[in-house]
Amino acid sequence: MMPQKDPIGLKRSLHADIVNVAVTREEIRLIFGNKSSGYSAKEVSPVQFNDQVILSPFSAKRVAALLDRSIREYEAEYGFLTEESTGAAVARLASSEGSHSTATSEEKANHLFQLVQSLDVHCGLENSFKVLNHILLKNRFLIGFEKDKIPMNRREKIVNICKSIDMPGDFVGMFCDKLSEANIVLFGYEEGEKDSVYKAYLEFGGGFEKVIRENPKNPSPFLIHLGFKWDAYDNSRHALARYTVYPSFSVETILERLFGFYDAHRNRTPFEIAKGIMELASQRIGPDEFLYLEAAEENNPRRSFDINMYRANLKLQELHPLLLKMCRYYSISPEEFHNFYDRVKSFIFGHLSGGIDREGRDFLTVYFGVRGSTRQPTFSRH
Repeated sequence: MMPQKDPIGLKRSLHADIVNVAVTREEIRLIFGNKSSGYSAKEVSPVQFNDQVILSPFSAKRVAALLDRSIREYEAEYGFLTEESTGAAVARLASSEGSHSTATSEEKANHLFQLVQSLDVHCGLENSFKVLNHILLKNRFLIGFEKDKIPMNRREKIVNICKSIDMPGDFVGMFCDKLSEANIVLFGYEEGEKDSVYKAYLEFGGGFEKVIRENPKNPSPFLIHLGFKWDAYDNSRHALARYTVYPSFSVETILERLFGFYDAHRNRTPFEIAKGIMELASQRIGPDEFLYLEAAEENNPRRSFDINMYRANLKLQELHPLLLKMCRYYSISPEEFHNFYDRVKSFIFGHLSGGIDREGRDFLTVYFGVRGSTRQPTFSRH
């Protein structure tokens, strides 16, 4: 273990790479050590154990409870931890076992994550999983920040990220034109069933103040996000999405809109799932606290909705019956679902999106993790 300076005045603070445990009837020992330096990534590095902490079984149990709580708080704020050692481990929630992801895909996700982290600004991390017929997509994240919190050269730094992840040239121009109007910027990476996608979003949260000032009782819809999406391996394949928020929609109006998305489908199970989640959220938040968006992409039939329910502070485990219903409808095996769900069930549910994708298939996507960046202002509705 390596001595470290401690900010609260402890006599000794140590850093350890490796922890082992030895147990007897009377005591539990935590044994700490470090990997030896000078070995390549492919070689097995020997470990040198130097220090130990001896605890009674009762003290060890209290330490375990404190660690468990601290890890859950850490993951709720910064993302789920895996045994991987790269920055992408924070962003990725699924293990590589059974995944079609490649090392190159891992590198692309990690590259984006590290670029945003290098901005030296507080970031919010959000994960999601998307469900289609026989398909469960788990390796998806969004990482966002308040643009004006970047200390210096914020425009240059943000645009450099866009260029570093090969944003199409026409998108770079449009992104730059609209950047000054945005209050929040988000970047994302998603592994699909056939390809992987980079995303960049500009969020125009200042629009709430404008529409509420103009009509406090019935604020008008407005453009809340511009979404720039492109294939991570072929940026000639790209799409621009426009997200319109409807601040004055009641719960009843939202449900009517959702029903319209699935009206042409004989099976309206996705609508029933969305309605069930909204009913759960309604037990925690008022009717004015749902934030409803609709999205459309240029030159393709994709139509989708998004309902932000972060304020309900629901955990994914509270949605478990509805999530199982979702998996049954989309023919996802319980084993595959629970291998993922068990890792994230204590996370905060954020928002639900769904609709019809570019190939005419219905889908649902569940977002979770940190609290959302957009908050619905308070206004009177009559």
